[in-house]
Amino acid sequence: MKVHVYGTATEGLSAGADLARKLAAAHGGRKARIVWFLGQGKPDAYAHGVGTRVQLKEFTDGPRAEPNARMVEYKQLDVPERFADFAVQMADDGFAFLYEQMRAGTVGSVLTVLDQGTVAGAIGPMETMSDAAGRARLLPQYCGVLPQYRGVGHGRALWRAAMHWGHQHGAAYQLLQTEVRGASDRLCTAEGLTSLGFVNQRDV
Repeated sequence: MKVHVYGTATEGLSAGADLARKLAAAHGGRKARIVWFLGQGKPDAYAHGVGTRVQLKEFTDGPRAEPNARMVEYKQLDVPERFADFAVQMADDGFAFLYEQMRAGTVGSVLTVLDQGTVAGAIGPMETMSDAAGRARLLPQYCGVLPQYRGVGHGRALWRAAMHWGHQHGAAYQLLQTEVRGASDRLCTAEGLTSLGFVNQRDV
């Protein structure tokens, strides 16, 4: 049973925890959890790297340079089945599921980065959706690089290619959630995204 608490008052968290426990007991839940948001002024709560940061990318500064030649859209691979090996190895990151959707043609573009002809990493699907105000929001993507190809800039290349795609397709912004002090968190910080605060959760 998960209860989301809106507001930062301590009494609100206490009341949310009580409600989560009661609901779990009433409905036979095995676990009760509360989720709440901490504004940007509360970074000390994450001194040990716990929690999730909410990041904002706004497409207001014009497109970056064209992605490099190693970046190929999945449908343009000379042997599209090459992606299958990558998807199997990255199944825990959601790519096996994504590959099934790609083969069925039910998702948008997926960008790949090649290393000596091997699909070393991918990001996608690339899709936008209008928000309540009518602005185009770039939806979050799966993004991953095979372990043996990490540390040489493929992740950053994928990210920048995705942002270029967003610029080219009229996205106004993208919201992302990153694990505090994780690789994606460090990348987003280095790329100049705005931190909106933190999402925290705990079992009660």
